[in-house]
Amino acid sequence: MASVAPDAASLAAARKLAGSWSHAGSSGLALWGLCQGSGSKPYQAVVDLRGPAYKCSCPSRKFPCKHALGLLVEWSEGRVPSADEPADFAAEWLSRREEKTENTVESGDEAPKKSPDPATAQKRADRVASGLVELDLWITDQIRSGLAAMDTSWAGFDAVAARMVDAQAPGIAGTLRALAGIVASTENWPEKVLDELARLHLLVAAHQKLSELPEDLAHSVKAHVGYPVSTESVMESIPVKENWMILGSGITEEKRLFTRTVWMLGRNSNRWAMLLDFSHGSPNFATETPPVGFLLNADVHFYPGAAALRARMGATHGEPEPFTTMPFGSIDAALQQFTDALAADPWLRSWPAVISSVVPSFVDGSWFLVDESGTALRAEGDSDLLWKLLGISGGYPVTVCGTWNALALTPISVFTGGQVIVL
Repeated sequence: MASVAPDAASLAAARKLAGSWSHAGSSGLALWGLCQGSGSKPYQAVVDLRGPAYKCSCPSRKFPCKHALGLLVEWSEGRVPSADEPADFAAEWLSRREEKTENTVESGDEAPKKSPDPATAQKRADRVASGLVELDLWITDQIRSGLAAMDTSWAGFDAVAARMVDAQAPGIAGTLRALAGIVASTENWPEKVLDELARLHLLVAAHQKLSELPEDLAHSVKAHVGYPVSTESVMESIPVKENWMILGSGITEEKRLFTRTVWMLGRNSNRWAMLLDFSHGSPNFATETPPVGFLLNADVHFYPGAAALRARMGATHGEPEPFTTMPFGSIDAALQQFTDALAADPWLRSWPAVISSVVPSFVDGSWFLVDESGTALRAEGDSDLLWKLLGISGGYPVTVCGTWNALALTPISVFTGGQVIVL
């Protein structure tokens, strides 16, 4: 519950609702119940665990509200009995959710995209190649003139990025726009910008020899440039069937485009998978994933690439169940996994990792994760998030899940006391 609660106060209020419930039940992945509040009419709460998604008749602006969280508390503690059919108020909402999903697929919003015909694909490739030639000339000019003479304003980078959008290379456009932020926020920005320009030059060179590259590496090059990959082709790939542990979930927003990222680790294979979903206007995602802290036996289809990470959920086998133990992960193993992934795909920026038995430490203005041998790994991220991590640990060893970018680890979640807490 802590992973989905909007704040600690909501979770505390939810736990106080024990004894206020009536007509609670569960069927499949749906929970429902009536919670008596201060008024004469009880609040109707429903939870769809596949999202998870929540519905409550209370006027609270928090999402999920304390009643939905309270229902999850009742369920997790075994006080919600099984039922053959949902209550009427729950069935109506669940039915509308099913209809919305079906209508979305029928309208084509989430329908698998078919691969373009060869002529269209070649036309796009030629357009990208032409744009990358211009980009390489621009990079060469910046190096020859010196970074001190470079137009490092947002408008300067955006002008080059816009040309890449026209050339149908949105991945490169995003990298270029990010350079303005690097200049504005980093003291040693020339070193960082030079590193990014070198990375882009390597990508241009790889694209020019695309037909000579191994198939997996060619797919990685296309992905970093921004070539689209059809959902249909991904779902036709051979799936990886595993017991997937859901270790983290987060939603970001940029210009009203909401992106949900879910990190999963195969319990047996120790293989990572990252699910990405997008929604315009509001964080209402058409696809649903199990909640953090649950184990799901499922088929996962990976996008092609030399270091495949992004994936889509396929068929599931059984219902998600909470897990209370984690495989051990050392600092050395995490660094080796990143090294192997980077060797396969040199444009990777980060790779997920699980590090066990580390103590969060704040030393001389910097954050570290220190293991039992005294080995320290630098940590970075939002200050409140890192202090929260320290507070959860209480100065004792915990297991941290995060992403490593060759310089520092950004925590995503922490596993302690048999549960996963999203940071």
